[in-house]
Amino acid sequence: MDKVFIRNYAIFVVFLFVSVGALVYYLVQGEKELDKTEEWVSRTHKVIIEAQQFSSVVRAMLASQRGYLLTSDDQFFSEYQEMKEKGSDHISSLAEMTEGNPSQESRLSEIRTYFTEFSLALDERAQLTGELEEENPLKDVSLINGLREDILRINKALLEEEYSLLQERILILDKKKKGYFRTLLVGLCAGMAVLLLFNAFLLHSQRKRSKVEQSLKASEDRFVLAVDGTQDGIWDWDVEENKVFYSRRFFQQLGIESSGKKDTLDFSVDRLHPDDRDRVWEYTQEYVNGNLSEFEIEFRMKHESGRWIWIQSRAKGLFQKDGTAYRVVGAHSDITHMKQTQEKLKADKEEAMSANRAKSEFLAHMSHEIRTPVTAISGIAEILEKQAKELNEKQQQLVKTLGSSTMSLKELINDILDFSKIESGEIELVEEEYELHKIFEQTISMMSIKANEKGISFVFDYDIDKNDIMVGDSARVRQVLVNLIGNAIKFTDEGGVKVRAYYEERDDQDFLRIDVADTGIGILPEDFDLIFERFKQADSSVSRKYGGTGLGLPISKKLAQLMKGDIFLSSEHGKGSTFSFFIPANVSQKQADNKQSRHTLKKLNESLKAEAEGTSKVLVVEDYEGNIVVLGYILEELGFEYDVGRTGAEGLALWEKNHYDIVLMDVQMPEMDGFTATNEIRKIEIKNKLDRTPIIGMTAHALVGDKSKCIDAGMDAYLPKPIVEKDLKKEILKFLREKKKAA
Repeated sequence: MDKVFIRNYAIFVVFLFVSVGALVYYLVQGEKELDKTEEWVSRTHKVIIEAQQFSSVVRAMLASQRGYLLTSDDQFFSEYQEMKEKGSDHISSLAEMTEGNPSQESRLSEIRTYFTEFSLALDERAQLTGELEEENPLKDVSLINGLREDILRINKALLEEEYSLLQERILILDKKKKGYFRTLLVGLCAGMAVLLLFNAFLLHSQRKRSKVEQSLKASEDRFVLAVDGTQDGIWDWDVEENKVFYSRRFFQQLGIESSGKKDTLDFSVDRLHPDDRDRVWEYTQEYVNGNLSEFEIEFRMKHESGRWIWIQSRAKGLFQKDGTAYRVVGAHSDITHMKQTQEKLKADKEEAMSANRAKSEFLAHMSHEIRTPVTAISGIAEILEKQAKELNEKQQQLVKTLGSSTMSLKELINDILDFSKIESGEIELVEEEYELHKIFEQTISMMSIKANEKGISFVFDYDIDKNDIMVGDSARVRQVLVNLIGNAIKFTDEGGVKVRAYYEERDDQDFLRIDVADTGIGILPEDFDLIFERFKQADSSVSRKYGGTGLGLPISKKLAQLMKGDIFLSSEHGKGSTFSFFIPANVSQKQADNKQSRHTLKKLNESLKAEAEGTSKVLVVEDYEGNIVVLGYILEELGFEYDVGRTGAEGLALWEKNHYDIVLMDVQMPEMDGFTATNEIRKIEIKNKLDRTPIIGMTAHALVGDKSKCIDAGMDAYLPKPIVEKDLKKEILKFLREKKKAA
């Protein structure tokens, strides 16, 4: 070697070691960061569990203390003392785990103060055990309940922040993992590039030296040097003699120390994986016969240890005049690590899909948690609206505000759930016949009120035959129409909104076209695509002035596309916009079955009262007090007797003692859920040969598949929350009639 070669080689080696060292250092640091982030996630999980257990302890303290007051049983007092100690321990643990978080430390300070007052109040009341003054007990109960509610309220706020932190830290963890593996992959690629550069460097040096050395032996020596210096396994195949030269590195890749007399092509072929053998041989023959311009293929070969390694083979041939190769020289690169990385990426993809499924389950749970109180609020608002005449003007205004706010909240929840269903492909369109003009009339009735409130004009012009019956999902058509017109009214302060519906032929197919034109603020051309993205509006000032989540238009466009249509926009900034909604005009000539009338609910009530004959009794199994109030009001209006079970176990016990005509069963309850309770009822009916009691499932879950879960559990019907009064009465009437027929 000359001095220049040695110098360049030394520089390259130093660069290689520095690069490898830097990569190793970054990977080690990245792994430490991952461990630290995982520790944050685990710590947040522990805080959530600790806070949830603390809430249970507070409730248990009150329950044990009440038991002691009622029974004077020392066991209740012991349980109370034990719960009090556990409560203090939970507060201490939470304080330790949330140290350094000012907002959580502040909340824990408040919880500790309230908990001390709560414990003192309970201790003072426990010492009375008997004779209490007439007025003091009520004050005592009010004080204790107030302290309990303060503790639970602050603890709930603590939980909400921890849930938010958990989501944030999980996202950070995912991002760091992706960054870590990306760095690893880049490092591997960079390493391969450096090695290839090193090979090129060596080959270049050999070519320079070959100009000086003229003999064949010297040329062969240079070739051996180049082969020994590379990380690839070299092979040189004499096609005519069927002899192959394999480099030492070639054998090392396969874990073979001595090459022996392995100089035939059969040696390589025998080590090929059975699944790859025919493919590799056919590819090689195609190249040798001149049918391929390049030789590059991946396959598996058996290592001496018995495992399979992945090889990438690249080669170049020397060809005769007839186009067939007489010599092929190539290199084998071990790409096992690269394949393992690909498998890891595949596993990560599966993990991401699993996380998406977990998101759907979380959405179902959150749907239940949100819809349950909304059911009660909505039901109470409807009850109050029926009794509005008995209220004064101020109270009527409050009731009206309650109703409109509840409706807005329900619309927001439905928008979020709709978009999640559409994104996950879970939404199902209903194919049914409906009268299009009735959809328009309902929309006019709703939207004209909003337009009048804003003081703008509203015109709905449609040239549709009232005898035409459309086939499709009427609820989704109305949803898109209400979204588009509602948006037009919201963004129009002067002038008005004009809607025109008519049939139009497009691509030899009839379409229903609905143009919603307004004289509002308009949209800039560069923002046309933006407004159809979720949670986006044209600019922040629009969101501040007009509000909204930015989900209405994205949902409408996706629903239109699901119905094999679309929504197009034309607009001029400052002068107004026109949204054109297209769907195929699937018109049926059948006359609509117009059985429903304005007095449907009244007739349902009359039918139910006639069927019940004052003897029907209903069991309501529900843990949420608001829903109990609403259901009780409906049943009392019909003159039905009813009992209430607040857990599945309590409902099962009531059913065993009494005979009920109908059971209204909530799905998600403490101690025993509705599915388990229903299953137990069916087992008892079969064992004792009892008549089947109709069970109507009620669930705040509103995702695809919930109905089948209820039916599979043994329920006879399914109603999603918020409960619609008309639907509930229809189900009850159906089962009462079936019972009368069976009798």
